[in-house]
Amino acid sequence: MSIRPLPVLRGARRRSAVDHELSDLLAEVASARADDRLARVSGRRDDIHRSGDSGRLTSSLGAYAKALETYRLPVPRAVRDELRLRRGLLS
Repeated sequence: MSIRPLPVLRGARRRSAVDHELSDLLAEVASARADDRLARVSGRRDDIHRSGDSGRLTSSLGAYAKALETYRLPVPRAVRDELRLRRGLLS
């Protein structure tokens, strides 16, 4: 009985790179969301919707949604709706 390695699936390496990229982008969204929440709780008196933390969250959500679309994956409704709402607040 000989042991033969399994054939490498075509695109398996590509898929792991996609997963890694999306994971990094989602981590950035989570970090930006935490910073935005901290800015809201800290009691700052400036306009929260125009702050840099809110802009960072908007750009992070946009990058995540764009990456999903690039890989022809569906953008979750919650992400799409939050992005639309935040872009509307910034304009």
